[in-house]
Amino acid sequence: MGMFDTVQLDRAYTCPGCQGTIHSVQVKAFENQLETFRTKDCTGHAEEVRIIKEELFCDRCREDIGKSIYIVEGRGILLGITDSLEEAQRLLNDLNQEKLVLWYHDLYHRYIAERREKHSYQRFLEDLGEWYGERLYEYVETDSTTKVRFIWNSRHLMGTLSPVESIERFMTYKKMIKVLDELREEGYEILDIYYAEEIDSGEDEWSVDVYQDEVNERCHLNWTWTVMSRKQLAVDREEESDLPEWVIVVEEPFSDAVVCKAIERWLLGRGYDIGVRMVPFEEAGGSGLIRKLMEMDIESEMEQGVSIEDMEKELEEAEGRRLSDFIERVADKRKVFYYEGFYGSLVPDVESDRLLGRIEGIAQDIVYEGKTVRVCEQRFREAVFEYKKG
Repeated sequence: MGMFDTVQLDRAYTCPGCQGTIHSVQVKAFENQLETFRTKDCTGHAEEVRIIKEELFCDRCREDIGKSIYIVEGRGILLGITDSLEEAQRLLNDLNQEKLVLWYHDLYHRYIAERREKHSYQRFLEDLGEWYGERLYEYVETDSTTKVRFIWNSRHLMGTLSPVESIERFMTYKKMIKVLDELREEGYEILDIYYAEEIDSGEDEWSVDVYQDEVNERCHLNWTWTVMSRKQLAVDREEESDLPEWVIVVEEPFSDAVVCKAIERWLLGRGYDIGVRMVPFEEAGGSGLIRKLMEMDIESEMEQGVSIEDMEKELEEAEGRRLSDFIERVADKRKVFYYEGFYGSLVPDVESDRLLGRIEGIAQDIVYEGKTVRVCEQRFREAVFEYKKG
C-alpha cells in the first residue's frame, strides 16, 4: 500500500462480519507521512477545502465492510467525519470565520502542549546522557544532590540497569499519559480495574498487578499499575525511588478500597479527575498478560505436558544454564564483588528488569539476582557462604 496517513474516526464502527470495532481509516489524500489525524487537527494548507470519500476496512477480516464515510477538510482543518455526502456538505457549509478562529485557538494551545512535550523529551535525553555518560548511578546513594538534579526524570533513571531500560520506562509512561488524555477527552469518568492475585484482606505484605483494559490495549502493556505495601517493599529490599512511575507504594494493609484509593491518588496527582471502580476478575474483559493466558491452548498444553516435579527441575536447570551463559556473554569485568576468596560478576538483564550475577571461577553455575547492586552484593555473599558450607 505504500505510505499513507491515518484518520481516527469520530465514533467506532462495527464490522458486520466479525463484530470487531473499527476506530480508524487509512487515507492517501493528505501528505502520506504516516501521521495520525483527529477532528480539529491541521491536515494541510489553509486553501484546502474538500470532501474525501473512503471505504471502511476491517483488519481482522482483511476486507472492506461495504461502508463509506466522508472526511471533511475545510481551510486545512479536519472538520469531521460523516456517514453521508449530504451531512458532509452541510458540515462544510457551516464553517464560518468565528468557528475557524475558535479552532485555530485550540490548535495554538495544542502547539504549546506539543512544544512542552518536545522539551520534555529533550530534557530526558540530556539527563540520560549525564546519568550514564558520567556514571552518576554509582554515586546516587552517597550524593544527596543527585535526586534533586534529576527531579524530572529520576523515576526513569534510578534503579534501571541500562540506558535501554531507562528509555523503556520513559516511553511507557509517556504512552500511559497520552492514553489517559484520550480517555479524558472521550468522556471517561470511571475506569474499571481488576487484579488476578488472591490476597486476603488485611495482609500487611502484599503486591498486586492492576489491569485497566483500555490503557492496556492502547499502550500494549502486560498490566497497568503495580500497587504494593511498604512492608512488601522492605521484604523485597527495594527502594521506592528505584521503581517506575506506575508502581505505587502505600502504607495500609491490603483491601480493594486501598488499591482503588492509591490509583485515584496517582491519577489526581497527574491532573486526572477520574475515578476507578474495582470489578471482579471473573467479570473483567481481560487484557495484557491475562488475555495472553486466556488465549493459550490449555488442552493442547496439557496433552503435551510433563509432571510438575519434572518440569520444575528441568526449568530450574535450563534457567541456570541460560543465566550462566548470558552472564558469560555480557559480564562487565569492571564490576565484580569479592568475598572470602571468590569473585562475583554483575550484569543487567533488561528484559526481566533485574541484575544478574554468578560466582566466577567454579565448576557449578551458582547464580544470584536482585534489583540493586547492594542487594546483589548481599546475595553474592550468601551464595559464597552456602557454596563453602556445602
